[in-house]
Amino acid sequence: MKQKNIRYAQKYFGNSIKNLVGIVIYFFCQWLTTIIVIRIAGYTMSGEFSLVISFTNLFGFLSQYSIRNFQLSDADNEFLPRQYSGAYIITSGLAIALFLLALPFSGYDHNVIFSCFIYMLYKLCETFSFYALTYMQLENKYSDIAISYSLKGIIPLIGFTLCLYYTQNLFQALCIMSLLYIAIIIFFDIKKTRFFFIQGVEVKGTGIILKKCFPLMLASLIFPFMLFLTRHSVEKVYGSTELGYYSAFTMVIVVFSTMAVAVFLVLVPIISEKYLKRLKGDIVRIIITTLGIIFFVALIAILLARIIGNFIFSFVFGVEILGYMYLLFPVIITSILLTVMMFFSTCLIAMKKRNSMLIGMLMGALLLSAIVMPVTKSDGLLGTTNIFSISLCVIIIFYGVIIFKILYNLSSASTNNL
Repeated sequence: MKQKNIRYAQKYFGNSIKNLVGIVIYFFCQWLTTIIVIRIAGYTMSGEFSLVISFTNLFGFLSQYSIRNFQLSDADNEFLPRQYSGAYIITSGLAIALFLLALPFSGYDHNVIFSCFIYMLYKLCETFSFYALTYMQLENKYSDIAISYSLKGIIPLIGFTLCLYYTQNLFQALCIMSLLYIAIIIFFDIKKTRFFFIQGVEVKGTGIILKKCFPLMLASLIFPFMLFLTRHSVEKVYGSTELGYYSAFTMVIVVFSTMAVAVFLVLVPIISEKYLKRLKGDIVRIIITTLGIIFFVALIAILLARIIGNFIFSFVFGVEILGYMYLLFPVIITSILLTVMMFFSTCLIAMKKRNSMLIGMLMGALLLSAIVMPVTKSDGLLGTTNIFSISLCVIIIFYGVIIFKILYNLSSASTNNL
């Protein structure tokens, strides 16, 4: 039995590493695009690119509708692959419709609006890609996941960089990046998962999927909405150039959350299975171990920021960024809080407490929405970052109470069954 448990742990550790490597490469390449824009075209275009990303991400997450997390936690195979395909088609259509309705009211100039159009196409392709990766994960093809992520990170990055360098045009660079991404989907992802797409599309039953995913979808929209809200507030109060500097630091938040997603996504089916079997002790060990790793990584990040933060940021972004280094430590704190919040959210998803997760996210988002603009005006970029952290603390406290109650009730139920 002990040997079996060791092999079981090694299997999931190996899968987590492969998933982590692939996702880190992919999102590291996306992060590099923001740095490349600064280096090639300057902080004003960087601020515009930040707006494009923040705005379209809202609709990109809507097209995904958190169906992947739900499908991974569907341990009983309640729904068929063709029903999930139908659900994705509906959500993508809804995302496109709302995007077209919202864009004219954004107040952005023509360059940003055209870039939003092409980046929305990129986000829809990303949704399709994540759907294909879901089946790779269900089939334990984590090596294919790592390869897919790597290809879609490196090749579009190269195309984006070369095009931006020679044209100095963000729209054209995004077009090249999107076309290369589509090519990789066609020649790699579909080839690896074509069996599931051959089964076709079924609309019947998709309403149930969408209803059950609705809390997950709203919750998944809230973080990009909160990030968009902070960036939007900075742009409205201080302008695109100042937003370019601020976005250079908020990239740290995105990096932390990306690495967290890579690991936590693998934990969803594991925690879900242990919750169904009422294995409270195993769940507690997972929670304690994960929180320990998060705080260990956070400590290293803080130490590195103190020792080489100025050198790294000036090397990457230029000496102009040194006037904003007071933001680094608060941003790292925000990133740590976000990582803890996302882990607790993962636990609630696995335990099928989607409504509770949504309520917590809404509490934090409402607090941020109410006071981010006046705080940005009165306390500057530091105030924007601090109110983001306070909003995350509200969510974490609420999630912690809910998880404690769930585990307590699980323990009580187990005792009564003895």
